[in-house]
Amino acid sequence: MSKPPNYKYSEDKILSELKEYLDKTYGQHYATGDESSLECFDAWIALGDSTPTFRNTAIKYLWRYGKKNGNNKADLLKAMHYVLMCLHVANYYDDKKG
Repeated sequence: MSKPPNYKYSEDKILSELKEYLDKTYGQHYATGDESSLECFDAWIALGDSTPTFRNTAIKYLWRYGKKNGNNKADLLKAMHYVLMCLHVANYYDDKKG
């Protein structure tokens, strides 16, 4: 097995922080206790317009970065979350399976 790269730009730390952020979102407003419950993301996907919504929301958080609460890491993490959702819909979501 090959040795993991020595990340020059803290990518490993950033990804770890992103995962921690995502875990917290599921522990807060996405938590319903029922895995089959619908979330807003599900509605956007079902409506067929999720990619522009996710993209535009990521842009919103990038746009306000540095303006609201200074250089707020949370805004960047939120933008990254919406970019991940774009990746999900474009590359991993199978509308036949849900």
